[in-house]
Amino acid sequence: MPLLSKAFSDSDLKLLANAVLQACDELDGLKDGIIDNPDKCRFNPTTLQCKSGKGDDCLSEAQVRALQTTFAGPHDSNGTALYSDWPYDAGLADPGWRAWILGNEQMPAINVLIYPEFVNHVALAPGEAPVANAFSFDFDKDPPRINKSANLINADSTNLSSFRAHGGKLILYTGMSDPVFSANDLIRYYARLADSNGGMTSTQQFARLFRISGMNHCGGGPALDDFDDLTAIEEWVEKGVAPDRLIATGRGFPGRSRPLCPYPQIAKYRGTGSTDDAGNFACQIVPSFGSEK
Repeated sequence: MPLLSKAFSDSDLKLLANAVLQACDELDGLKDGIIDNPDKCRFNPTTLQCKSGKGDDCLSEAQVRALQTTFAGPHDSNGTALYSDWPYDAGLADPGWRAWILGNEQMPAINVLIYPEFVNHVALAPGEAPVANAFSFDFDKDPPRINKSANLINADSTNLSSFRAHGGKLILYTGMSDPVFSANDLIRYYARLADSNGGMTSTQQFARLFRISGMNHCGGGPALDDFDDLTAIEEWVEKGVAPDRLIATGRGFPGRSRPLCPYPQIAKYRGTGSTDDAGNFACQIVPSFGSEK
């Protein structure tokens, strides 16, 4: 099997993360190491390609091609998307991202390790021929086999009418640098949820999505990943107080607090006071977001 851990060095990933920050950090009006306006982030890894060979300050043609293929998401031979694309974000150099995607000298990539067990014992329907490993998966022949069990394992229904009628409240959150599930996939699911439930304003009466820039899978990364969503859901269910923001801190930025805003809002600096104080930020709709229903 390919030795993925050697595909990118730690310095290569740091070069990539710094380039993404350079391209997208200030899109929210503030240069602070956090990409708070991911909807406008458009990063092209070809800007890092070496003119010849491979140097410390650039990536090889093969590395750039690997990034383009990976972040575009999987496709079959006809170009049909099999899953979402992935956002470029500042957490790509974090050890948590490497552990899942590339692995290291001590352990192969976690995604590769758990792949056969998940596909063969969960995703494939009984009686289907097993796959040997992640690299033997046939992007043309195997997806239809997996789709046979999709109705049992996929949690992508937008029909939450019963849940909503019984007073259910839902807080979704995702790390923008999650190496396991694409944040873009959850964002698109939430958009479909809004389309099926009367529009964004109507949907936010029972379901809200929060995006955490820089955060890897469930935590970690250069992120403000410490926030109290439990109290937020209790307040919403028991007192009817919807979370218009979640105040977040994190080891990635000691002494800093920021609001996590319900999608499609982003945190915008008010223009006065410390940029490390959440109280000096407002949650606002980004101009690029589509029209309300």
